[in-house]
Amino acid sequence: MQGCFIRRRLSYTQRSSFLDVPPQTYSRSNSVAPLSLRRNSYRGQKRNMANRYDDLERQFGISAYASPHEGFAAVVKARYSDFVVHEVDLNGNIARLESLETPVRSDESAETNASVSDRKRKLSDGTDLSKFMRGKEALDPSMLIPNSTSDNACSNISGTGALEMHETHWDSCKQDLTNLIGENSAQELVSFLRQDAIGDANNVDKFYILPAISDKEIRRSIHLLIKTPVFSSLARADNADGRIRVWRKRFESDMPPDSHSGGRSGGRNKNNSGNIDNRSRNRATWPKNRPDYLRFVLYKENVDTTTAAKDVVRMARLSKSGINYAGMKDKRGVTTQFCSVYRVEKEQLLAANKEITNSSGGGNTTQNGSNIIRLGNFAYSTEEVRLGALAGNRFDVVLRNIDIGKDSEESLRSRKQQVQQKLEAAGKAFKAHGFINYFGMQRFGKYHDTHLVGIAIMKGDFEGAIDIIMGEKPDEYPRIAEARRQWAKRFESIDVSTDENSAREAEMKCARAIQNSLGRFMNCENSIVSSLSRKPRDYKHAFCSIAKNMRSMFLHAYQSYLWNLVASHRIELEGSTEIRVGDLVLIEDKPSHEGGGGTSGLKGKTVKIVEEKDLKDSSYTITDVVLPLAGHKIMYPGGSSGDFFDELLKKDGIRKSDFARIGAVDKEIALCGDYRKLICKPEDVSFDIKMYKDPLQPLLQTDLMKVKNIDVAAITLCSSAEQGRQNCIVQQDNQDDNDDMIFGMSIGFSLPPSSYATIALRELTKRPTSSEYQSKLELRGKCERNLDLVRT
Repeated sequence: MQGCFIRRRLSYTQRSSFLDVPPQTYSRSNSVAPLSLRRNSYRGQKRNMANRYDDLERQFGISAYASPHEGFAAVVKARYSDFVVHEVDLNGNIARLESLETPVRSDESAETNASVSDRKRKLSDGTDLSKFMRGKEALDPSMLIPNSTSDNACSNISGTGALEMHETHWDSCKQDLTNLIGENSAQELVSFLRQDAIGDANNVDKFYILPAISDKEIRRSIHLLIKTPVFSSLARADNADGRIRVWRKRFESDMPPDSHSGGRSGGRNKNNSGNIDNRSRNRATWPKNRPDYLRFVLYKENVDTTTAAKDVVRMARLSKSGINYAGMKDKRGVTTQFCSVYRVEKEQLLAANKEITNSSGGGNTTQNGSNIIRLGNFAYSTEEVRLGALAGNRFDVVLRNIDIGKDSEESLRSRKQQVQQKLEAAGKAFKAHGFINYFGMQRFGKYHDTHLVGIAIMKGDFEGAIDIIMGEKPDEYPRIAEARRQWAKRFESIDVSTDENSAREAEMKCARAIQNSLGRFMNCENSIVSSLSRKPRDYKHAFCSIAKNMRSMFLHAYQSYLWNLVASHRIELEGSTEIRVGDLVLIEDKPSHEGGGGTSGLKGKTVKIVEEKDLKDSSYTITDVVLPLAGHKIMYPGGSSGDFFDELLKKDGIRKSDFARIGAVDKEIALCGDYRKLICKPEDVSFDIKMYKDPLQPLLQTDLMKVKNIDVAAITLCSSAEQGRQNCIVQQDNQDDNDDMIFGMSIGFSLPPSSYATIALRELTKRPTSSEYQSKLELRGKCERNLDLVRT
């Protein structure tokens, strides 16, 4: 789903009060399709909105519906917090943030009577350690040996000998540590060191890791204390991932070679990028009886998975490859997913839970929105989270200002009953019939041209593919638009067919001239220009310089384009409820742990063409029907669907053998093909019908809101979980509230991987998914009043 905020006709004050983003970023910049893809005229025909099709979607095959119910108008994703996604793993577990742990501050853990502002880092004899940290001069550990004759000073008992220390001396050491790290940690560290002092050889831990300490001066004080004679006779200290490790002295030889007890290099092994290498660092020091992986739930708001993972890596000081996750989650929403790291203590990850902005979560703010990341549900495991290892996603979506097309002047009681009936019918039909499993418009890129690049590559026309990628686009920054215009005119005065040398020289010169004008996130364009500045006119090489995932994206867009068109053809010709002779059905789909290919690919999948015998035996249902994603290893359906595949390929000038040729040209993007269910039946469908007054108030309680006991202030008229409509709320009629009350709906459902929630909502509402349509809707009053229903 394209997650953007939509311009509504609210006042500036209303917008700045309720939105999750600043007012100046409130309006959505709608993508303008090429002229050939814009809406056609309706020739004066008045269209029924319940059967309205978006003309742009129709050109990409998104034109049919699976269920007969009437739709309704509603605003989708007015706030990013209206779109909540919970990942579901292969065992059916839903990723939910159920608890929230925060970093333990050293001043919170130390149980002292002094206030935080007055607390001094002192030894038990009164020596103030902090005074040794105010200058830049080198610190001498001997300075920590006070002149006091106090019998309780830990640093004054060096002559006693560690193995002969009296109990009171250990108490003194514990008191010194307590002032720095708190009573619990001090007790544990003293007990850890006493095991060596009493000759206990049964212990196996080589070092003790102190809690995370944010105060730099306290960390330095601890290192200085460990250098005092008593502690240094038993222990050494270094840093790892921002936390202090206190080693038993007898394991000093096992400390990393670059260890530094003063805390500078911290004993960290780093990879080539300068980040910590978790695997090499922890291989020898991780407790033998502890599983290798720390699994946790990543909760994020208004930030994509890649960026969130990088932020956690930065805050917890992990290696870039340290966080594994099963799937990517979009930025515009509130999402939770399972992650894992290799041999990392949970305390290290808690740095990501520091409160920076927006403490409420769920977009529950009257100020500007912000990116939020929280980690929780920590558990050690023998299995890491692997990419693609998920059963699907659980979606909870808010639909605002629902308009069923009835007269708004009716009584509130009448309106409530009509809305309730319409939404209940839509929800039940959605649950029973499912939806056509279309690829959403996101698949075809911002400018709806990725499939055209795929067609050019299928034909071997690399120059044509480059021209489409580098071609002029609407609504770009002037600097970028000018760079594209220069590129389009690079051969303006050259006859390319007769003067190849001049063409090469002109292209090289143009590529170098515009190289710094392209945006830094324009990865494809930057790769192309960089390649052609060195090897002009070598368009195949330029295309292959694009990252593998991006090259594959263009071809997958064409596969998706074909699939959508054939799916609509199949539904419109044969219906959405019955299986037909010639259909392809999936008879085996092994999960990844049984040798299957997971969420994509042909591995573990077996199909067959339906015959008359299968119809008589009722062997299969419509939910078993699949259509292929075109490739050189798939089976095509029979009947009209198979014929339509051939017709589409012929129209685009492509042969089936071309799919095999692609793999020979570029092995990284070979197109073997795949199979995709024609009808997707959402699972665990539930919905609540709500009534509220604030156009943008929160209507969903996110995990973070639940953890912090923040409720949603909206009236629930009816819930699908209730037994019978007699349990639904029916308030007394209040004519004064008619103009103020707004109807909404929160609907939840689970989808398998690669199925689109936007397409599911399209089926529910019978409305297009395009941003152009959504941008015309209103958050209060008649939802679709700005739409022009009559075109000439």
